[in-house]
Amino acid sequence: MGILKALILASILSVSTSLTVINAALAYPEIPQTANAIAQRPANENRLPPRVANAVRQDLSGKTGIAPGQLRITQFSRQTWPDGCLGLPDPDQFCTQALVEGWRVVVTYQNQTWVYRTNDSGSLVKLDTAASQTKDTNKLKPFPIPASELPPPLTQGMIFRAISSGGFAGLTYETVLMNDGRLMRVRIGDANDSDRSVRQISPQQLREFQRLLQRNSLSRFNGMSYPAPSGSADFITVTISSSAGTTRYADMVQNNLPQPLQQVVQAWNQITSATQ
Repeated sequence: MGILKALILASILSVSTSLTVINAALAYPEIPQTANAIAQRPANENRLPPRVANAVRQDLSGKTGIAPGQLRITQFSRQTWPDGCLGLPDPDQFCTQALVEGWRVVVTYQNQTWVYRTNDSGSLVKLDTAASQTKDTNKLKPFPIPASELPPPLTQGMIFRAISSGGFAGLTYETVLMNDGRLMRVRIGDANDSDRSVRQISPQQLREFQRLLQRNSLSRFNGMSYPAPSGSADFITVTISSSAGTTRYADMVQNNLPQPLQQVVQAWNQITSATQ
């Protein structure tokens, strides 16, 4: 009789345990790891952090003079770099041998492409020059303007000045923009002052040009000259001055000037051509 009770009790316990397991499975069903679910997790993790993007743009802007907002990040991917130098050691540089998680970032501007390597946070960024495609072969090499050839500084009321000389005629002209919008042009050496002209630009043009000068500070180009290629002839040499300093260039290399300088020159040419 005792044995029979024991068997009945064991059967009841077995059924109860089975029901508990079934209920648990129904209450907490296992979600299968589908391919889509697995793919979604890395997608979030593989987004380029804004701090990394900003660090790359700022570094490249400092190297090229191109405004950070004009630099487009067209590709990026997670990478594991072989050492603390991100696989790009400088000469005689000591690199830790630990693997470094980070990013490979591709930046473009017009027809130029730069490839960067960074660590995970963006606190370390390195330009991969071997993988980049830039116009370095056409890059102008500036030279200091001799002190004896520097023009006098701007006087009160002047915002910008350009002195052009050379060309077929070999004449020298000085064009000055005043803070009231007057644009005055004279020919140096004109005893009768017969070539003098005074025009007025609009307040909007004046404000836009002043903002451009503030945004593209020319102080980094102060005292530098961008000459014409050796053997060139009949070109015009232009010396521009602002409150940030003086820079000189040959008109035939204008399109190869550093980007901030080129933008100022283009805006200035638009102002002077519109008022002629």
